[in-house]
Formats: sequence, structure tokens, C-alpha cells
Amino acid sequence: MIADQYFFVASLNLGCTGLHSSKFLIYGNTRWSRISRKPRNLHCSAMRIKCISRNFQNSLNNLVKILDTSLCREWNRRNRAIIILAMTSCLILSPIEFNITNGTFGNIPALAAKNRFAPGTNEPVVKDPEAILRNALPIENKTIRKIQHALEWIPKDIRTRSWTKIEQEFKQANSMLDKQKDEILFNVLDSKRTEAQAMLDTLVSHKMPSLRQIISQRDSEKIVLANADILRDIGTLEEDMVKEFPYEVPKEYDYLPQLKGRAVVEMTLKKANNQKFDLDGQLFDKGYLTLVIDGYSAPVTGGCFVDLVNRGFYDGMKVIRSDGFVIQTGDPEGPDDGFVDPQTKKKRLIPLEVFAKGDKAPTYGITLEDDGRGAAATMLPFTAYGTLAMAREEFDANSGSSQFFWLLFDPELTPAGRNLLDGRYAVFGYTINGQEYLQDFKVGDYVEQAKITKGIENLKQPSE
Repeated sequence: MIADQYFFVASLNLGCTGLHSSKFLIYGNTRWSRISRKPRNLHCSAMRIKCISRNFQNSLNNLVKILDTSLCREWNRRNRAIIILAMTSCLILSPIEFNITNGTFGNIPALAAKNRFAPGTNEPVVKDPEAILRNALPIENKTIRKIQHALEWIPKDIRTRSWTKIEQEFKQANSMLDKQKDEILFNVLDSKRTEAQAMLDTLVSHKMPSLRQIISQRDSEKIVLANADILRDIGTLEEDMVKEFPYEVPKEYDYLPQLKGRAVVEMTLKKANNQKFDLDGQLFDKGYLTLVIDGYSAPVTGGCFVDLVNRGFYDGMKVIRSDGFVIQTGDPEGPDDGFVDPQTKKKRLIPLEVFAKGDKAPTYGITLEDDGRGAAATMLPFTAYGTLAMAREEFDANSGSSQFFWLLFDPELTPAGRNLLDGRYAVFGYTINGQEYLQDFKVGDYVEQAKITKGIENLKQPSE
């Protein structure tokens, strides 16, 4: 496992994540066939090599700056040269970076994990999948957003025991819910208004007073649970504000299913050979996941996935990769490595679909890096445990089909906002319940059943 971790970190640094939609497993820059097990070397593009070179040069410049400080000015050139050579060797042989701010060494992923802001934004990195989904909704109601963000800060401040801030955040949200009902309901669809009014009344009269009482008792666990329940209601109110699909998908993709909204998929997992899931000593016969597929941000990718779920394609599908960082499945038995459309008799291919923040619609067929926007933040980032994304060939952006993966987010090895996955693979949803089962979902285990429990009406087939 440790060796796998170093391979994975090295592959991230090289820009070769190996999340391929083929019958190959990738570690570092070497490909092993699941059949022949013969290695075949892969090479990173010139653009990625230039990126690595720039990062190395920046780190080396930091070393020289440190040696130029008042503490080092009296050292002779020979000593400085020896130190620079030694430190440069460290940079080449290990993922170490010198911190110019405090003059300390640290592992690059560990340092990056402390980065509080998402790339290209002044916003904190969000690791909660439900919060990411709320933020990705195409709505413009500022009042509900302020309430949402105030409540989302509460569990963060619980970690630091900032009770004064928690009380302030609660008071802000509570006051706005009570006094600005009209502003909240203004954008709700007419067909949803009665239901939304009732939900708002329940929040004000029951759920928020209950949360106030729990906060006064300083019961952290109960606060998190009650606050999460309220935020789910806030999310429902926000979903009721979405009037129509916010943009047009390019007509060149009309031949593919599209998800014009969101869908919920319930997935049942089974261990191979009738084994049980072992979750910290507790045994379970099956695992149960709840997945939210976001068609607002990934209509083509999400639509193709939901279409396959609806066909029963993933029922009985085995895991082909589980290395502690990703779990990959969706490779059918036989020679094909993707979904073959029974009508065309050809493998259905999905274009890479990435929605960058600030854009009005997703970008298709090209990574954000190749589009010259490698540092751009995405609407659906790889910052949550159980992030769902479509696998594809390393050097073919439009080679996705049926294979997908869960990211087992690790803040030290895949740091939020600093990994090489955002903008390079199409995220189409998140696991919002049952994530704990993923830790024991291994190669040979399988998806017993996947079914759509909500949002099937949002799936639009090519003929529609």
C-alpha cells in the first residue's frame, strides 16, 4: 500500500493519473495489462513537462532566496553552492518543498492541504459534497445563499470551539429566515410555493429553535446533525428556485442522453465470495450508497451515466481497481471496455465535459489545462470523499464510455484545490450517504444493483 501511495503521488506530479477507461491499471508512468501484465511506458506531454520544470525552478528560486537572507550573507560562495546542490538533490529525489514563509521543509501535498482557498477564487475549499451541490445550483437568490453560507460555517467553527462565532452565524441565519420570507420565496416556482412555505414555517417555528437550544448546550455532535438537517431543507428550497435548464448543450451532442436537472441513484454493494463489509470491526452483508448526479453541471456525462443505470448496465459490475485512492468500475465482461449501444453496435463515447466557475456552460472535448486555464476552479471539484468522475484514456479527452471512479479523497495525497484531477476528468456527481462502505470496496467486489430513485423525468433521450 505504501508503495502504491508513492506511485500515486508521483503520477500526480507527472500529470499521469492513469484513470483510464480501458483494461489497464496505471501506476506512475507504467501501464500493466490486466491480461498480460507486461509493462508499457507512457510519456507525459511536453506541456506537463514544462509545468514540472516551472515548479522545480520556483522551488529552487525559493532555496536561493533563503540563502540570500541576512542569516546567510556571510557564508562563502563555496558553502552556498554545496547547500544549493544538496537541497536540489532533495528536490529531485523526493516530493519536498522549502517554505519561503517560515523557512521550514514540508511534504508538498501536506502543505497544499493547508491551502484554504480554491484555485482561481477567494472562496474557501469546500469538502462537504452536499455543500458543493448546493453551491452548484443555478440560482440567484442572495438571501437564501447568505443563510446557507452562515449555516455552513457552523460545523467548521465547531472544530475550533469558536462558540461566539457559532452563535453569531446562527443568529444571522435565524433572523433572515424569520424576517425575509418573502425574499426567499420570491424565486420559488409557483408549483412549489405552497410546499416551500410549509417547509420555511417548520424551519422557523421548530428546527431553528431546536438548533438554538442544542448550541446553548455545547453538544457538538447534535449540533452537526441538526444543522445538516436544516441545510438539506435549505438545499430543497434552492432546488425549487431553478426555473429552467440554464444553457443549451451543443447540438453536436444531441445523439447522447442528457440529464437536464438532477437525479438520485441508490446503489447496493456486495463483497466477493459472500464476505462481509468490515467497517472498523462491524460487519455488514451489503453496502448502501446514495449518489446525487448533477445534470446542471454535467448534463452529457450525467445523462449517459443515469441512462446506463436505467438500463441495469451496472448491476453485477465488478470493481477493477481499488488502491486506496480511487475505486473504478464499469468495465463489462468480454473484449469491450465500455458500453456498446445495442442499436448502433458501436461503443458509445462521451466527450470530456468540465464546467469552470465563471463560465456560462461546460467546456467540451478539452481539458482546462490544454485550454490554457489549468488553475481555474470547477463547479464540481475533486474535493469530497466519494466524488464521482468518468474514466477515460490519458491522451484522448473524448474516450469516456461507461467506466467511472470514486475518488477516496485524502487531504495529504490529493489536496483540495491543488491536485491534477480538476479540469482533467469529468466530475458528474457525489456520494452523499454511505461513503464509509467505500473503504472496504475492493477489486472483485461488485455493484449488486443501481437504481434511480429520483429525477428520472430529467433524463432526456436522443429521440425526445
